[in-house]
Amino acid sequence: MAVAAETNWLKAHWPYLFGAVFLHALIAAVFGLAMLQIQRDVPPPTLAIEATVVDLTQVPKQNRQAQMERERRQREAEAQRQREQEEVAKREQEQRDQQAEQERQEQEREQQRVREEQVVREREAQEAQEKIAKEKAAAEQRALERKQQEAAERQKKVEAERQAKAAAERKRVEEIERKQREREDAERKRVQAEVDAREKQLRDQLAEEEGVMQARSSPAMSQYAAQIQQAVERQWNRPPSARSGLECVVAVAQSPNGTVLRVQVEQCNGDAAVKQSIENAVQRASPLPLPSDMRLFERNLRFIFKPAD
Repeated sequence: MAVAAETNWLKAHWPYLFGAVFLHALIAAVFGLAMLQIQRDVPPPTLAIEATVVDLTQVPKQNRQAQMERERRQREAEAQRQREQEEVAKREQEQRDQQAEQERQEQEREQQRVREEQVVREREAQEAQEKIAKEKAAAEQRALERKQQEAAERQKKVEAERQAKAAAERKRVEEIERKQREREDAERKRVQAEVDAREKQLRDQLAEEEGVMQARSSPAMSQYAAQIQQAVERQWNRPPSARSGLECVVAVAQSPNGTVLRVQVEQCNGDAAVKQSIENAVQRASPLPLPSDMRLFERNLRFIFKPAD
């Protein structure tokens, strides 16, 4: 992972590294040129030889030898000084080269230290990013689990509410069905009771009508009609215009106790005075006699008024 991080760091920072190397190379070139310039500026060694022109023909032989010896020693001394100067210059150049090499190595060590520090920073940054990513992933996972739990709780609550509503709806439907059955049972009972009542009423009515028919066909009906005829006839005042063979149909509305409520002569072979006299007689005969068998009683009664001549 460190190698990959260093590779990524080199890929990301290669322009800066290239610039640093180029800058150090430029500094080294300037330094080398300066050293060359210094060497050129150093004056060449001068030989401390003082030449004297001697006429050998005038100098004795021993003097010539001494002179030659001195010249040789001077040349050797000058050569020695030149060698020493060259050695000093060489040592100085070596020192400068060594210092340059030390500076180069120091720069390389510094660059290596910077790279190592950068790698460490990159690794720490990578580790920090990985830690942040892990923490973020863990937080997202916790949030997801919390959301899933909340969703499950909401679903559970919704399901509970749905079941409660379904149970309430079933109970309501059952209650409606129960009430409907009760209403249907009550309606069937009511209808059956009405049917039974109507059947009973019909049977009673039929029995009553049969009894009435039997009663009307019995002598009691004739007696009841004769009683009404006699009661009205007793109250009738015969007008002068009444002729013999008078026969009128009289309609009477009476109460259960025989009180006359309304009377009208419908068909009659007499004049208006006769009709009026008959109506007056009916009013005066009120209350009319009741039959011995109440089945013969009619609230709206019709009878034929036919007095004896």
